[in-house]
Amino acid sequence: MNQAIILAGGTGQRMRTSGLPKQFLMVYNKPVIIYTIEKFVLCNDIDMIAIVCNPQYIDYMQDILSKYSFMKKIIITPGGKDRQGSVLNGINAIIQNGGQQDDIIVIHDGVRPLVEQATISENISVAKKYGCAMTVKPVIESVIITDENSSSFKDFKKRDSTYSLTSPQTFKLSILEKVYKEVQGVITPIPLLDAALAYAYLGNKIPIVKEYNHNIKITTAEDYYFFKALLELQENKNVFGLI
Repeated sequence: MNQAIILAGGTGQRMRTSGLPKQFLMVYNKPVIIYTIEKFVLCNDIDMIAIVCNPQYIDYMQDILSKYSFMKKIIITPGGKDRQGSVLNGINAIIQNGGQQDDIIVIHDGVRPLVEQATISENISVAKKYGCAMTVKPVIESVIITDENSSSFKDFKKRDSTYSLTSPQTFKLSILEKVYKEVQGVITPIPLLDAALAYAYLGNKIPIVKEYNHNIKITTAEDYYFFKALLELQENKNVFGLI
């Protein structure tokens, strides 16, 4: 089976809002998280979805889901103290609901509502072949590696070999479990932000899936309004038959 872990445990501190976490903010009468869930529900390659939610908002999340008639199995599990803990909770929830070692697990940010179904499917295809995959987007601007004050010529990187890391990230369940067990065994804690970095930290290489759309992560107020604008643009294209 192919199963999704959607991470929706954030508190939205960088959003500078005093109300709901960003994944629950309304955009055209629909919460951001529902836009994300819909992409996975509509993807024919996904069999089940596990939503990892801030424990304080589990009832709220259940209430939101009750308003939609999704045809796929969706479970909700509490988030951890950090991203690693939340992914582990998602893994455990999938195992408790019948997950098998050869299942494909697609990990995605709940606040990336514009992911394309084709990207999800390609992640699954690559992970079935190689055991894992991560989504990247080619950068537009030139990139340098720098300290706080200066850079040299060798610090400039070619754009055609430089990408930003987005999501989803996808693994066979057996590999994902092994990665997190090994990372937890590291004596000195390491600040790993996601599964791909943990896998690479252990000396592995990860096949990439390139994407070119606006798979933005809603982190700031500016991102929120950009998302709204992109939805309006898409609607206008539909109305005028431009796609």
